[in-house]
Amino acid sequence: MKCASIDIGTNTVLLLIVDVGDTIREIADISTTVRLGEGLQETGYISQDAMDRGLKVLREYTDMAAAGKVEYISCVGTSALREAKNSRKFLDLVEDRFGIPVRIISGRDEARYTYLSVKNDDITDRERFMIVDIGGGSTEIIAGDRGALQDFASLPIGSVKLTEMFIGNDPPVEDEIRAAAGYIRSLLDKRFVGYADVLVGTGGTITTLASIILGCAYFDKEKIHGFSVSIGTICDAIDMLQTMTVAERKAVKGMEKGREDIILQGAVLLREVMLFYGIDECVVSAKGVRYGVIYEHLAEEAGYGAA
Repeated sequence: MKCASIDIGTNTVLLLIVDVGDTIREIADISTTVRLGEGLQETGYISQDAMDRGLKVLREYTDMAAAGKVEYISCVGTSALREAKNSRKFLDLVEDRFGIPVRIISGRDEARYTYLSVKNDDITDRERFMIVDIGGGSTEIIAGDRGALQDFASLPIGSVKLTEMFIGNDPPVEDEIRAAAGYIRSLLDKRFVGYADVLVGTGGTITTLASIILGCAYFDKEKIHGFSVSIGTICDAIDMLQTMTVAERKAVKGMEKGREDIILQGAVLLREVMLFYGIDECVVSAKGVRYGVIYEHLAEEAGYGAA
């Protein structure tokens, strides 16, 4: 049986297609920068241009799923669709054109799906772990163990929001980065301090940082997934990126196209999370919500992985 999940985020739209037999085999795992949440912080609305970009990518994804004879497809939306005043317009367009209902998930569900993507993986052998999922519009901090998700916080910040809120210069000036960092720290929740000594990081900010640090000529999932990044290496990457213009960052080896203007703010967010919780290493996960959605479906249908 072939299954697919689509994750419509603030910055990217992601597609995962798997073939389920005795094992789960990945057929496609694609991320496309759409910037659905562009301008949302200021206007409260998803622009028509952003909707058009999203619909174009969803057309490509649903055509791919149809060509691959996918039998089950689930589509979820996160921060931008939770917050936009005109989300219903976009949801109706998607269902009318592609016949797929989009389920807007809460911060709790986003955290749960991210947790499932780590729990059902061998990325860490620790019994207890923390997860940070940095998105474009929100960031989930998750505490869990092999038995269950224990606690979470959904923070109303992400790489796109931080950029729109604090960054006005190219490259950013020190005061802008300092203000963004201070705002991040004001939102972090002390109840997670000391929960675990291992942090698993997921989302495009973290995978792109890993790709830059490794100097990947292209997105190499096999190399990035499970790679451990130290706080010192992240600080070095921030120092490098902070001196560059957006145009200069485009030429950095490992940079994901469309992430040049927001990668620095996402990296600062990761740094502040690690410093606040006293964690020295971040293990990179190239999975996330779209995998959790599949794991939940398979658990319900055939007992794959505990949901």
